[in-house]
This record gives sequence, C-alpha cells and structure tokens, in this order.
Amino acid sequence: MKKIVAGILAHVDAGKTTLSEALLFESGTIRKTGRVDNGDAFLDTNAYEKERGITIYSKTARLNLNDTELILLDTPGHVDFSQETERAISVMDVAILLINASDGVQSHTKTLFKILKEHRKPIIVFVNKMDLPDTDKETVMKSLKNNLSNDFVDFSDDRSDSFYETIATVSDEALSQYMATGNVPDALISEAFRQRRVFPVYFGSALRLQGVKDFLQGFEKYAAPSEIKTQLSGIVYKITKDNLNQRETHIKLTGGSLKVKDLLNSEKINDLRLYSGNRFTSVKEVFAGDVCAITGVTNLKTGDVFGSEPPIPTKILEPVLNYTLKFADSDDMVKMHRYLSELEEEDPTLGVEYNEATKELSLKLMGEVQTEILKKTMFDRFGVNVSFGPGKVLYKETIADTVEGVGHFEPLRHYAEVHLLMEPGERNSGLIFESNVSENDLKRNWQQLILTHLKEKMHKGVLTGAPITDMKITLVSGKAHLKHTEGGDFRQATYRAVRQGLMQATSHLLEPFYFYEIEIPENQVGRVLTDVDRMAGTGEVTENAGGIARIVGRAPVSTLNGYANDLASFTKGLGRISFSNAGYDLCHNEEEVVALKQYNPEADLKNSPDSVFCMHGAGTVIPWYEVFNYMHLPLLGFKDEDRDIDTRVKNTGTRREELFLSTEEIDDIIHNASAANINKKKLAGKAFDINERLRPKEVDIKPTEYKGTRLKEQFMLIDGYNVVHAWPELHDIANVNLNGAAGRLMDIVSNYAAITGKKVILVFDAYKVPGHPEEEIDYHNIKVVYTKYAETADHYIERYAHVNGGKKDRVVTVVTSDGVEQVIIRGEGCVLLSSRDFMEEVKRAEESIEKYYKTNV
Repeated sequence: MKKIVAGILAHVDAGKTTLSEALLFESGTIRKTGRVDNGDAFLDTNAYEKERGITIYSKTARLNLNDTELILLDTPGHVDFSQETERAISVMDVAILLINASDGVQSHTKTLFKILKEHRKPIIVFVNKMDLPDTDKETVMKSLKNNLSNDFVDFSDDRSDSFYETIATVSDEALSQYMATGNVPDALISEAFRQRRVFPVYFGSALRLQGVKDFLQGFEKYAAPSEIKTQLSGIVYKITKDNLNQRETHIKLTGGSLKVKDLLNSEKINDLRLYSGNRFTSVKEVFAGDVCAITGVTNLKTGDVFGSEPPIPTKILEPVLNYTLKFADSDDMVKMHRYLSELEEEDPTLGVEYNEATKELSLKLMGEVQTEILKKTMFDRFGVNVSFGPGKVLYKETIADTVEGVGHFEPLRHYAEVHLLMEPGERNSGLIFESNVSENDLKRNWQQLILTHLKEKMHKGVLTGAPITDMKITLVSGKAHLKHTEGGDFRQATYRAVRQGLMQATSHLLEPFYFYEIEIPENQVGRVLTDVDRMAGTGEVTENAGGIARIVGRAPVSTLNGYANDLASFTKGLGRISFSNAGYDLCHNEEEVVALKQYNPEADLKNSPDSVFCMHGAGTVIPWYEVFNYMHLPLLGFKDEDRDIDTRVKNTGTRREELFLSTEEIDDIIHNASAANINKKKLAGKAFDINERLRPKEVDIKPTEYKGTRLKEQFMLIDGYNVVHAWPELHDIANVNLNGAAGRLMDIVSNYAAITGKKVILVFDAYKVPGHPEEEIDYHNIKVVYTKYAETADHYIERYAHVNGGKKDRVVTVVTSDGVEQVIIRGEGCVLLSSRDFMEEVKRAEESIEKYYKTNV
C-alpha cells in the first residue's frame, strides 16, 4: 500500500475543514460529518478553534483508499497562522488547493501558490461551494489560468476526447501516445502531475458531499508519494506537548526507518506515535514516507532536517509586526522568558527578544488574532495573564549601490582580512552569498568559514539597525596568516567588512506590504479608493456586479493595520477585507521612521564597522572611513605581491602576550571617531589608489601610569577570566581547574576590597551555559556576577560602564586587557587598569597592610 502525505490549503472560509470532514466520511473513516460552526469537526479539536471557528494548528488524519493510505494535513487559512501552513507544506507529497467558487483566486491563494512553487509540490484543486448560485466552471478555470498558471486542467471528465486533446500537450511522450491511440495512459498523466506540468481541477460541494468521491478517485489514480531515500533522513515540521506535558517532535520520515529505542540526533526514542485527529496509536517502527510524533527527543526544533535530507527552502512568509509583552510586576522576567522560549521551540518565528534598554520582552507576530491565541496559551499552560502592546512594523534595510566592504582584525598574534563586494539585489530576494576567490589566494577552508560567518548572523543595517536583505555579498579577497590566524579572527573581520560596506553605501529602508481584497457596496468605492491613496497604497476595481464592488491592490502594513475596523464601521458591517503577505518594498515614510529610531551605527558597539590593526606591538582601532589607508590587500581583489605579513606579525613564543593600549592612544582613537564628520560616509569622492596601498600612519605610543582619583565612591569592575589568564599564579591553577582559579581570585579580590574600601564587582562569563540567567551573589564584601546565557563579561561591563561611567559622584575603574574593550570603556568615561597592573596594585596593597600591622600591632 502506498502512503501519500497531502495537505489542504486555502484562504480563510473556503471550507478546508468541511472538505476534510467530507473526505473522512467518503473514505469510511468517520460515520458522521462534523461542522466548524457546530464545534464537532474531527480535526478542529482545540477549544479556541471551536470558539473562533477557524483552524489554528495543522492536524493529521489517516484515510484508507483501496491500495492507498492518505495521510491528510488540515492547515490554517487565516493569514495570522500562515507560517504554520508553510511548515506543513515542507512535508507534503501533494498539495490539495481549495478554491471557493464564489471568490475565485484570492490574494492569499496567490501566496500559497508561490510557496508551493518554491517547494516544488504537485497541486490538485478542488473547487468548493459549486452549489451556490452564480457559480460556473468556466469562470473559475479562467480565474485559475489568469491569476496562477495556464497548466490548470479540468479533470471532472477525464475520459472525454476534449480532455485527452488538452492533456496531450503536457509532454512530447503524451502527444505521441495521443496521436497513436487517441488517449493518454494514466501513468503518463500521473508523471506529468508529479512534475507539476499539469494541475488537475475537480468541482463540487464539500458540505453536500457533491464531487468528493470523484475527487478521491482521481487523487488515488494520479497522486504518487515523493521519492524515498535509502539512508535515514527526515524533516521536523512541528513541536507540541501532549496531555502529560511530554514534548512531541513531529517529523516526516523521508528515508530509512525508525524504531523505539533507536538513537535520533544522539537521543533515545521513547515512543513513536501515529496521530489521527486528537488520538494516536503507538507503533514499534515507522517507515519512510510516513509522518509520526516522537517522544524522548528534545534537541530537534521546528524546521530542522536530519540524515541526508537537504535544508528546506527559505521561508517566504515572515512575521511583519513586533509586539511588546506586558505582564504583572509579580511575574518574574526570567520566568516569562523561559515560558516564551518554550513556545518558541514550537514556533521559531516568534523571535523572542529581550531589550536591555527598555527591560521589555517582545515577539514577532503576524497580527492581532495570533496575540489572542498566545494570551490563552500562556494562561492555559503556565497560569499567567499577559497582554500585548500595539503592533509595531518590522522594517528591513537594503543598499542602492555597489560597494566593497573591508574588515581587518589584527590584535597581537591574530590576523584576518576580508573584502566583500556588496551589490543590491532584486526585491524580496533575500541575501545571496558567494565566493569569487581563487584557492591559490585563500584556502578553501577559510573561504567556507567566511561564508559561514556571513550566514550565521542577522546583520544590522545602518539606518535603523534593522536586518539587511535583498543584496548579493561576494567574497572577492581575503588574507590569512600561516601561524597566527584562528577561526574567530575571520568572524571578526567578516562582520566588520559587512558593516564597513554598509557605512559606504546608500541605504534604503524597506517595510512590509499586504495584498488586500476589499468587497464593499458599490456606493462606497470612492471612499475606499481615497483611503487607499491616503494609506500610500494602490488599488483598482476588478469587479462591480449586483451592487457589490471588489477592489484589489497592495499597501503598507503600517497603514493597513486597523483598517478592517474602519471599513466595518462606515459600511455598517457590509464591507469585507482580506490580506496576504506581499513581501517588502521601499518604505513610504523613510525619513520619518529613521528620525524616530535615532539609531547611531557608529555607537552600536556590538556591530562595529571599524577595524583592528597591530601597530607598535599593540592593537589599534582604525575608524571605518580610514580603513582603506591601512588595509593589506588592494580593493577589488587586486593582488599586493610586495606585502609580507611576516614583517609585521612575528612569532613571539607559545604564551599569548597581554594586549593593552595606552590611555593617550585610546583617547586619541575616541577623539578621532567622535569628531568625524558624518558626511564621510560617502566615500565615492575620495581618491584611493586601488593598485598601491597607502602606508599606515605612524602612531606615537607613550607609556602611561594609572593614577587613582579620590572621589566620594570608588567602584571597580573586574573581568574575571581575563585576570585569571593574565596572572601566572592563577593561570597555572586554571590549567588544572578553572573553577579553582576563579575561587582563588575571589578570595584575593575580597582581601583587596577590604584593604582599599572600594566597591568591587567581579564578572565571570557564563554565556555558554544554555538557559543560564544573570546571577549576582554576595561573596564576603564583594559582588560576584555570572553573566546570562549568550552574554559575555565584556557585554556586561560595557552595559554597566554606559550607565555609570562619567558620573560626578563616583569613579569607575575597569580591569581588563582586551584592547577593543579598552576603547569602549574609555569612551564611557571610566578609568582603565590592565590585568597585570592590577596584579601589581594588589601586591602593593597587601604589602602596605602587612607593613601597617608590623608597625602598629
């Protein structure tokens, strides 16, 4: 028996769940059809689905059709849950596209067709509600052909001469068979269907069970499963929790088989469940071509693939609004973040973020209906009441001209330089990454590493800090050092090259758009077209019959958001509007949005456009607009044969030397960066000789001695692990036990604080511990901070320095030997102390107290 996974797709209110009930009934799976409005549909089992009368989550049903097992996926039609639909599409063998005969092809139907094309899924159509008046086949077929594709064919009479005459055009072989015999074999029609050369169309009424049996017979005759792989492989398309709060990982197995107690992604499978509706059957083994839910596996997330399965195509549907989560003061922020992270496992597009500046949690969502579902889910599952602020549009950025970005990272005994050609791409094309460098110039492993770094991060634009998109980024040149280059060096150089290129380019802000369809009384057409124009949209009247007019077009999400309420108000409930995703386009009020955001790209320390060069034995930060004067490779990938890195980067032994910049040098760097004219962003007029690199400017580095300043309060922040690795005593302990070295440092610092009276905060990295919250403990007379997951000690110190540095009632001293960090801290008005100078100060403090006791006790 062949297994076929098929999903029903349609715009909202087309009758998906009703068709599912009809298919289940005709196949003998259920004895009575349920209805959405009655709340007794087989697949709409969620309480909120019954209350709202819409499908929110994709569900599975199993039907037996003679020698075919049909695994049916019922998917949401509401635009707010369209991402759930896109995830289900990734595991379908065949897509059942449902069309409402009265509405024809709507905007969301076009979006679904685009996604199915991207995923290369065969499509079979059922035209529903043909029992309604003023519906006919010819009108629907014309709508399908004009709006979607010319390959839709009426299969309601697939044995007529006219049918064979039409189907003969799908392939040369079909034409030959038709010319020889007057018909086309089912096998050839099935192959054409599988290859998307023909899209069969059937007609009927799901509610009245008209045409459903013919559709099932046609489906069984022509549909075929996807190709099965020999090796174990599969796709994760959904994560849920069962009644016992066990995690269920829903997969489509595309190759091999799985048994209970097998290892999947290094975790043991406890149970294999075949769902139909809200019930499941546990089985011992699942074979390729089937979908199942797995318990026991927790390290796979939605959208993952395993085995030999290639990555699924890039998602077309993206959230377009950002909502701030609001909750009672009594609810802990860490606890709320943990709840949201659990929900994010089930729906990765939620994009949960914590804003350190505003101390707020936010989520990326499609619309207000989704916020209502999340409110109920948070209460039902976690027992907390939440609300959401107004939705804010999620912007993106792109460039309008071609530039070459340069990134250089060369603190002491590290080296990497990257040149990236950045070109504007077609709208909604996303980011494309390529390499155009010979392996003779840069080894393949370094090139692959650079491309990986380009893909691994969400790169921010320079207008508002929004993600960049719609551009092609090509690696055109790069350089490594035989001894001193590490993988992390190319990460830094790559990130800086992207930002340096963006600072040069002319950037544009992009905003999300909706396709819309509005049905209104014809006497309201003028009012609606005026509103559309006011909303910076476009629209045209495509139909005006029976006193009802249809207007279609596109407009920004920011202006359309909330218009449904206005429409219902002035049409007294007679107007109707539907939306679908129309991608991103140029922002209609760019200047206003940019001014409102007040984003300063040069102050974004985590996304620096500047480069680091090694000069006079120390790391020096060079502002982005001066990098061309210091880079080691010429622009556009021209070779510089005369440059020998070994003259500037020397092997000085196995122990890494401490990197520390003088205070004067740091102040000079900060002054140059802050005094730079913002118009230096446009570099097109500057004369750079791309065939001969300009020599670096000489920097006069003068040694400086740290001197404390007496203020009312003295604070000291210490980068714990930086000090551990800089002090020989602690370094030796760390080689045996890092925690032991940290504990010894805590005792040393505690004694130092008691001697000097300073308020000391000792900061340790805990950023590699998944889920670790920021932890602050009192250790005797000092504070010890362990950073939260994904935050380094550097980031914590930067944040503290930004808030407290430069205040008149205190002096903040930072102990670190990170050269880049020193520039940042100095810029915040803090005092610097290197790790080794701090060691000497501790010794002096201990000697002074010892001398005091010898003299006075």
